[in-house]
Amino acid sequence: MNIFTYGSLMFERVWTVVVAGTYRKTNARLFGYRRRQIRGEAYPALVPGMMDEQVDGVVYLDVGPRDAVRLDRFEGAYYSKKKEFCSLPDGSRISAWVYVFKERFADLVEPQTWDPEWFEKEGIHAFMAAYQGYRWIDEAADAPES
Repeated sequence: MNIFTYGSLMFERVWTVVVAGTYRKTNARLFGYRRRQIRGEAYPALVPGMMDEQVDGVVYLDVGPRDAVRLDRFEGAYYSKKKEFCSLPDGSRISAWVYVFKERFADLVEPQTWDPEWFEKEGIHAFMAAYQGYRWIDEAADAPES
């Protein structure tokens, strides 16, 4: 399965701690959504927007089922997974799963746009320190495949 990432998982430093496999990736753009800050967090929320709004990100291609379970566990209760079409740099489109912030947690979403450049320079350090508990995600890899 293809996974569109738009926040912390766009960055190799985070992605490689969460998943076990190695995947090809490509830049992509998702239309009809907004990327917003979450109160008190370094990572963003993806929320529905107008069709002319867009979010740039990265699509990881052909992610394996065990890593898909890891990603689901990493994203947690605030997000639901939805299949969408993303535009690729060559103008083609690809379907990918996207983690969308659940409406019931909308009170946590700030009006400010989340900035990937800020995250890469500053936010990633606090994010990685706060999420040293990634190892529990490994339990997903040990679960039998269904």
